[in-house]
Amino acid sequence: MKKIGVSVLKILGFLGLWTALTAAAILSAVAFGGEDFYDIPEMRIGVEIALTFAVLIPLIVMALFVDKRPLTTIGFGPPRLVDLLTGTLIGALIFAVPLGVLVAIGAAKVEPDLASFAAGALALALITCFFNVVTQEVLVRSYMFQELWSKYGAWVATGVTTGLFVAMHAGALMQGTQGLIAGVNIFIASLMLSLAYVRTGQLWLAIGIHLGWNGLQGPVLGINVTGTDLAFGGWSVFSFNGDPLLTGGAMGVEGGLVGLIGPVIGLAIVAFAFKQQPQPNFAAAMK
Repeated sequence: MKKIGVSVLKILGFLGLWTALTAAAILSAVAFGGEDFYDIPEMRIGVEIALTFAVLIPLIVMALFVDKRPLTTIGFGPPRLVDLLTGTLIGALIFAVPLGVLVAIGAAKVEPDLASFAAGALALALITCFFNVVTQEVLVRSYMFQELWSKYGAWVATGVTTGLFVAMHAGALMQGTQGLIAGVNIFIASLMLSLAYVRTGQLWLAIGIHLGWNGLQGPVLGINVTGTDLAFGGWSVFSFNGDPLLTGGAMGVEGGLVGLIGPVIGLAIVAFAFKQQPQPNFAAAMK
């Protein structure tokens, strides 16, 4: 029980510092941009970057000064550009598959509306999406996951953090049937992303997969991501005229039954295509 208590206190410390820094970032954005700051692209990207630092700082503080372990154990070292790019391709692929199925069964059509397309807006949206993904992955699959993985095993770490990951999307998941389906989608996706971290010992692959899915769906194609518009330009490439139970309706593809195909395929790819690497030594003392 003492070991569990220590883990709980450390995780609460991480979350407490993250909450304080996140609140500071949001309050600063409101002060400078008003309550509608999120509708201003420049403010939005600035806030996303600030939120990324708001979760990276607690991770570094807890690892260095509480656990007294080197930064090579926090999930980002050494940098693996190959894993990031591979993950991005996997994420885009597993989104493209259910989208292709929807087109094949007539529930979606390729009907581009690119009148408002702008390369600058696309780049800005993708950068914003990247920092948003990094924030989510660091929050869920860095310090908390590492603490639980090192002391109680990967299954416990995956179970606890997956519950948190689903809870982070609670607002969207309460939106009727599509919300419930999206919850299942997010649950499977979290298992996939956690496995990506466990297999590689780093966060790059998980970040890439998450980015590929969200980036293609929102900024590139203009489709809502769990009910949220991540695009800046207002363009779209597909129209969805099928049953929302299949297409996801306003929730986006991940709110439809066909969308479940994506994370299931992704989970299989990670399970069979990536060999297990040695678990990072989270107990390593700083030199």
